[in-house]
Amino acid sequence: MKMFGTDGIRDFPYKNFLKEESLIKIGYSFSFFLKRNYKNTKNIFIAQDTRKSSNYIAKNLIKGINLGGLNTIILGVLPTSSLSIFINKYPYSSGIMITASHNDHSYNGLKFFNESGEKISTNDEEQIEKTFNMKVKLSKAKVTNLKYENADKEYINEIIKRFNSLKLRKFNIGIDLANGSSYKVTKKILRAFGVGFKVISDKPNGLNINKNCGVENLNRISKFVVKKKLDFGIAIDGDADRIVIIDKKGEIIHGDKIMSYIASNSLKAKSSFVTTIMGNKALDSELLKKDIKVIRTDVGDKNVYYKMKEINSNFGGENSGHYIFRNLLNTSDSNLSLIYILGLLTERKSKINAISKITLNPSVLKSFIVHKKKPINKIKEIQNFITDFNCKFHSNSYLNIRYSGTENKIRILIQDENLKRINAQIKIFEGIIEDLNDKA
Repeated sequence: MKMFGTDGIRDFPYKNFLKEESLIKIGYSFSFFLKRNYKNTKNIFIAQDTRKSSNYIAKNLIKGINLGGLNTIILGVLPTSSLSIFINKYPYSSGIMITASHNDHSYNGLKFFNESGEKISTNDEEQIEKTFNMKVKLSKAKVTNLKYENADKEYINEIIKRFNSLKLRKFNIGIDLANGSSYKVTKKILRAFGVGFKVISDKPNGLNINKNCGVENLNRISKFVVKKKLDFGIAIDGDADRIVIIDKKGEIIHGDKIMSYIASNSLKAKSSFVTTIMGNKALDSELLKKDIKVIRTDVGDKNVYYKMKEINSNFGGENSGHYIFRNLLNTSDSNLSLIYILGLLTERKSKINAISKITLNPSVLKSFIVHKKKPINKIKEIQNFITDFNCKFHSNSYLNIRYSGTENKIRILIQDENLKRINAQIKIFEGIIEDLNDKA
């Protein structure tokens, strides 16, 4: 079984990679990786979301880290990006976030950060997995494990500090905090900027993270915005690295529209904006008007970040809600993204419909459960579907089929100028998956 997915490790608590002995070995393997590649590393910061299983995972992970000879500093419940902030403030450190992001409490997982506060690369993951699969003799080392007092206050101050003396106009927004890692800090950040807000899903109990709330479950926040007659709404995911915006009518504003608005109002001519292959093709033509080049990467916010770093781009993201402002922070953060967008709306004297009215090509993304994840290039029925699509559709159309990195699902994205044609192709693909599942 492969250890790493699209964004770290994700599994069922108390089983497989998240059972006691595996967690100890993962902790040791990460320590071994750090000591070999970053010889001055002394500490690993650990943060977590609100899942009941997170404490169990932290306890066993720390055992392994200590056996690897490194200290731990416990930050408690904070957004994933807090690790990047603390690592960059305190040299010779790295970090692990305990979270399963947008998934419900029945999942949990781990995200890893290097000494630069960046999510580790695919090559780094391979090194860690190689050590994990080796037989190693573990021995005790002299180490220290500390709890970082007032970590939440320091995180809040660091987010605020990145905006200097930003003055926002009056807003009245709805916030869905997903009963997750930002359930306390988001409210304090908004109050610091004088933003009016009403909140839902801010009472975690260990089992309700992302339950009928958050970025994957938008029905409640949509109804809430309309009922309370708010300017717009924001949904945050469980580890607070994604946001989704809902307009005052309760309609979802597509992430590609948000990225188009940010890029066109933030980036200078001759600069580059980085997104993934899933981004709408209308981004290219829209940003070309501002002489901004669109660069695409494989799916995953870390892939976006490393391409941004390579070409020295200051803004990039995924339409799922990851937005990276590299001049402010080298990973995505829901709170930072929200304040940045509010700042742009204030500066441009725009209402939220300035974003929602941006035009995209029709696009449909669907996910289907699969019983087996066979290599897509070896599934004859899917390859025939792709060949047929390429014959029927022109160059302005786009097809992407891939497996989820964290779930037993296959995802299909189709862009075209004709929505009826898209839906017809999705229906054909759904039938193919049903037949394959019946044969599995």
